[in-house]
Amino acid sequence: MKSVNKLYSLTAITAVAVSGLAADPVESSLDSAFGKLEETVPGKFSINARLRYEIFDLDNGNPALDRDGTSLRVRYGYTTPDFNGFKAMVEGETLTRVGGDHDDIHPLDDAGDGTDLNQLWVQYQDADYGSIKVGRQIYFLDDHRFIGHVGWRQNIQTFDAATAEYTGVEKLSVKGFYLGAQNSVAGDYNKLDAYGLNLRYGFDKAFNLTGFYYDIKGRETTNRNASNKTIGLRATGTFDAFELPFTYAASVAKQNDSGPSTLDYSAKYYAGDLSTKVSGITLGGGFEIMESGFRTPLSTVHAFNGFADALLPLGGFTNGLKDYYVYAGYTIPVGNGINTKVIYHWFDSESGGAPGQNGGKELDLVASYKLNKYLSLMAKYGDYREDGGVGNAGAFDKKMFTFELNFVY
Repeated sequence: MKSVNKLYSLTAITAVAVSGLAADPVESSLDSAFGKLEETVPGKFSINARLRYEIFDLDNGNPALDRDGTSLRVRYGYTTPDFNGFKAMVEGETLTRVGGDHDDIHPLDDAGDGTDLNQLWVQYQDADYGSIKVGRQIYFLDDHRFIGHVGWRQNIQTFDAATAEYTGVEKLSVKGFYLGAQNSVAGDYNKLDAYGLNLRYGFDKAFNLTGFYYDIKGRETTNRNASNKTIGLRATGTFDAFELPFTYAASVAKQNDSGPSTLDYSAKYYAGDLSTKVSGITLGGGFEIMESGFRTPLSTVHAFNGFADALLPLGGFTNGLKDYYVYAGYTIPVGNGINTKVIYHWFDSESGGAPGQNGGKELDLVASYKLNKYLSLMAKYGDYREDGGVGNAGAFDKKMFTFELNFVY
């Protein structure tokens, strides 16, 4: 039955995708339809649909935790025209499970079938000074490591929040936020009392410096140990050396437990990434180190530490984590160009660890293809091989594979 379900799922998505290869008539028809709609109704309608087939295979002897299924997520919204700097937006999200052995989607994306209010906000924006937005919204900062929207999951993460940005000084961005609740990818509504400040100054293209302070407090028994205070610096930029273009990012942070947390810890965080482009091939590498207890409960965790999601720092690692990685990317010159990337990770504990806990390794692959300005395809694969894991995580081999068709307007 599993092979039949896999064949059905892949065939269904591929069939829809192949129909999109006739890009010109599809794109022209959609352009005409959406153009007429915008002429009739002021403002902006938006649609973001994703048909996804997904496998998660966890080698821990419990097949009930494996996932093999297809899901369809549709987000649909409307944004009003600008009224003297004011505008508002409402967006719904419907998630439907199409099929699979466990009729499931993902152990971290288990909100189930149904429709939710994804966004509802009001914003005021001044071209000279910045903006403020109040309501349920998608929100992220920098590289999503501390505050993110988890856009990879079918059920995207949103916040009930007040957010603001000041841009009245050239090259300076000052962002502040208050988060009253987290609407997680698992469909949980977690009350928060969180605020933070993010200041970025762009000295030049080679050096942009960001300082940040985030104070997160969980307001319920279930999320009180997510409470922490984090302060840090992040530098990014581009430069030329050896007749090659380089891009870099470096971060350092310190975190302590806070508020209602029952924990007692102080932990540091370090990260760095450097890449260049040679003959059309992007080559790079980097590292991420978290000391014991360091956690990122509001981040886009899938973007870090491997696609297989075997190592998630939502609640911290008992012995910390060291992640060293290298990657290569290339656009295959076929049609509109197939964007590909391969990443290899080496994991280990940051300190201590039980005998035999030597971390693990992971191979990640991703490829994407843009059919036209509305339709795109993506395939993603992650293969984590444990070597004892790291503290309280990564003790079992884990594989993931997804294939999806995206529509965005």
